[in-house]
Amino acid sequence: MQYKRSIIMVMLALLAMTVFAIPAMAQTPSTTFPADTITVTGIGEASGTPDSATLIFGVETFDTDISTAFARTNEIIQAVIDAMVAAGVDRADIRTVGLNIYQDRSGMVPFGVSVPPMENGQTPAFYSVGNQVRVTVRTIENVADVINAGVEAGANGLYGLEFNISNRIELETEARAAAFADAQARAAELAALMGAEVGEVVSVYEPGSIYSPYDMAQRSFGGGGNGAVIEPGQLAVGIQLQITFSVNR
Repeated sequence: MQYKRSIIMVMLALLAMTVFAIPAMAQTPSTTFPADTITVTGIGEASGTPDSATLIFGVETFDTDISTAFARTNEIIQAVIDAMVAAGVDRADIRTVGLNIYQDRSGMVPFGVSVPPMENGQTPAFYSVGNQVRVTVRTIENVADVINAGVEAGANGLYGLEFNISNRIELETEARAAAFADAQARAAELAALMGAEVGEVVSVYEPGSIYSPYDMAQRSFGGGGNGAVIEPGQLAVGIQLQITFSVNR
């Protein structure tokens, strides 16, 4: 019995030493950061005028007969495509991006559709057929004309309008140079507060651009009216750079 009691006491002593040793190890300071350095984040931005745009036109029709709705949608979307081409869009820049067919049994009559109720007084089920095409307009001055042509041809939905800049790489280069200069200025200011001077660049890291090259809008409308009013404005491209400089004391 005395032998077993001695073993238990030794085990408890070892356990206590382990528990008190763990916090001491966790409090050991990290030595992975380079000494005599300053790490800053520089931000640069460059702006440009959009030179192209992408639109998504949609056509949706309703009917109690699926074949009728399908044929009607196909007829209208083909007219919309032909109108795009006539407005100067290359046919290769027109692509189908959606084709939807579903049956609506909610009992709600779609807007603009007139149908007599069934003999039991209930509203008949409707079929909805939708078709969407993505259109790229490579001449920014033609965007309004293309929209007007699509609406006049029968499109009853415009689900996306994106302005684009084709020389994005050039803008990123300009923004990157501005970000580097911004980082240098920040580092020099911090070094001056420390009574030191900025030295050589130790490392450069680009975590990712912060630019938003597209100005998106979603709209739905009916035909007619006086035409679309489009203002592309300016699009900004931003770059972040995380730079570490050495410090000369």
